Amino acid sequence: MVLSLRFMASSLPTLQNLIRRDPKSYKDDFAVQYEYLKSKITLFFVSPSSELNDEISELIMFVAHCLKCYPSFQEEFPKMLEDLIRKHNGILPSEFRHIICKALIILRNRDLYQPVLLMKLFFELLGCPDKTLRELLKSHIITDIRNINLKHSNNKMNRAIQTFIHTMLFKASPVAAKIAIQIMIELYKKRIWNDAKTVNIIADGCLSTNNKVMVTALKFFLTNDPNTAEDDAESDGEEEEKKEKQKKMGHLMRTAGYTKKARNKMKKLERARLILRKDAKKKRAPEGVFLAIHLLNDPQTFSERLYKQLSRLTDKFDIKLMVLQLIARVVGIHQLFLFNFYPYLQKYLNHSQVQCTKILAATAQACHQLIPPDVIEPVIRHIANTFISDHQTAEVMAVGINAVREICVRCPLAIDKDLLQDLALYKKHNDKGVSMAARSLISLFRTINKTMLAKVDQGRPGDEEMSYELAEYGASKPMETIPGIEFLNSSDEEGCCDEEEEEEEENVGLTEGASGRKRRRVSEASDGAAPKKVRKTCAESSCCSGKKARTTSESSVGGGGKRPRTMSESSASSRSKQRLRKISRERTTSETSNTTNASSKVKKSAQEWMTEKILTEEDYQRIEEKRLEWLMQSKQQRKGGKRQKSPERETEGDILNPANIEHIAKHKKQTKEERLETIKQGRPDKKFGFKKDKMNPYASTNNADKRKNKNFMMMVHKRSVRERGKKSFVEKQRELKKRLVKGNKK
Repeated sequence: MVLSLRFMASSLPTLQNLIRRDPKSYKDDFAVQYEYLKSKITLFFVSPSSELNDEISELIMFVAHCLKCYPSFQEEFPKMLEDLIRKHNGILPSEFRHIICKALIILRNRDLYQPVLLMKLFFELLGCPDKTLRELLKSHIITDIRNINLKHSNNKMNRAIQTFIHTMLFKASPVAAKIAIQIMIELYKKRIWNDAKTVNIIADGCLSTNNKVMVTALKFFLTNDPNTAEDDAESDGEEEEKKEKQKKMGHLMRTAGYTKKARNKMKKLERARLILRKDAKKKRAPEGVFLAIHLLNDPQTFSERLYKQLSRLTDKFDIKLMVLQLIARVVGIHQLFLFNFYPYLQKYLNHSQVQCTKILAATAQACHQLIPPDVIEPVIRHIANTFISDHQTAEVMAVGINAVREICVRCPLAIDKDLLQDLALYKKHNDKGVSMAARSLISLFRTINKTMLAKVDQGRPGDEEMSYELAEYGASKPMETIPGIEFLNSSDEEGCCDEEEEEEEENVGLTEGASGRKRRRVSEASDGAAPKKVRKTCAESSCCSGKKARTTSESSVGGGGKRPRTMSESSASSRSKQRLRKISRERTTSETSNTTNASSKVKKSAQEWMTEKILTEEDYQRIEEKRLEWLMQSKQQRKGGKRQKSPERETEGDILNPANIEHIAKHKKQTKEERLETIKQGRPDKKFGFKKDKMNPYASTNNADKRKNKNFMMMVHKRSVRERGKKSFVEKQRELKKRLVKGNKK
């Protein structure tokens, strides 16, 4: 019997192969090995040794592989391994623990062990001081839960595991709690557990007393983005998106038309690309994917508890900043009321504060339209007093104005009229970053509420693309029509648009400035559709211009030099200027009245059209195409001068990037390595550096090289050496300067 046991123990792989072929014939041999394993385990606890450890590990793996063939042993063996590793976890060596866990994983893969029991055991073992074992357990838990929910989601098992993880966050060891919340985050990112319960369990981790658990949960909420989520079907959808983009691009190229100059053509194509890129960003998030903050059950209590924890925190400032950013994001997205949070933020709003731009971004993120303006107005005043003042540097001023702009995007009623006009005066600042920030604030309020700006900054009537009326605090305007339905009207409006385009294309060649504007206004006033007064003035101005032309021609014929202007000519030119100003005023008033009447007519026709017809998918596609054409062919884009890019209005709940506030016009000073990289990118074929090696290494050197390596005593008699001490101070200075300049160039 002993010889057979020794033979069997030494040849366990052969026995395993035989059992797989014929399980019934070798049942007794398997029972003998099973009993032998039990005796070895009891002997190991009496006197542990490395030899016993190796034998037991081989027997455990043998039984785990062959257990499927013998159902009578399937209940006892998993319980034995579970009791062994649970009770004697601290005594067992690391290799023995690995073998037991691998055997349990084999049993689970063959459905010989319940997944919930194994998950609970593995979550308890996560606190073990063995890093390799923890990584093994973590990877198995993630893969096992993914395989369970592969075909369809097993809600019953998911709830049981989720409740167990929730209890572990507060009762288990800090290491086990951290790995447990990492598993939850990984499963959410892989879209296996992307439900509200998972998000709320991670949200409870933000309120943990353990810093590691709290930081991992905070990072999840702050870095969670639906655009960066993993998607298996992304590659299939990318090709369709490219095809649609190419179709739209071709349509836009055809509708944009082609001009004589290549520059205008390239500008139109660049506009089309930018518009398509913006639309692609809006549609990038796949269906059913939201920010994790949207799935919180009770965001108001969650933000209040976080704020209470923030006031008690005594940790590093980085952890405080993360909690502060999360509170701001929850308040801004869910439009909550947390009035004590804004004075707390005001405490950290200082230009000398570390990471002050992130705090400014958090203050802007925490603002929304439902907050009373009286609550946010002190914050804007504080930013204006600390950041936007003449004794501060230009970068600090630009950051402050950008922060005020981002707050006004979300809560436009919070700023005072006097303060806004004071900030608008910085548009003429010497620094480019400050002037750009002030102009972006002006362009924002041109679309929101022109009346708050000074008359100089309001711009011309009809310059803005899409202006809307600012509602009072707490007021909401219902939608009267479908946005963009006016593009589906009859072809009469298209004909009018074509006529306007032809008129504007004729005037493109005129240069900007005072003289160009006068010519353009004179040409507009000379049209047949203008009133009688305008025709008279145009005739008079043409007469005056004719007189001027005659006098200039006479002077040029009579003498080569210029003739000084008389009093009559100067008075005539001043009168013509006044008449042109009157014409422009009448023109602008008539245009504004015409636009208001046209907009009311368009609204009425759109409402009537909606009652008669049901919109289909083709109609919505037509609306989108027409909208893109309208954006390309808008007045501001077709003007000859440079147009300042207005800041994009972010919708409520969008995540604010601190780069929008840090945006400064100045370029950062590049290092020498960065400059060399840019040079190398422009010259890919050129080889840099001095070639020190000779063409022929055996060739002799020249006299200049020999002179450098000679001994000083051999060169004393030379004239250059003897006259070196006789040089004047000025000559020595010049030589030193040359040497220094040459050394710096190297």
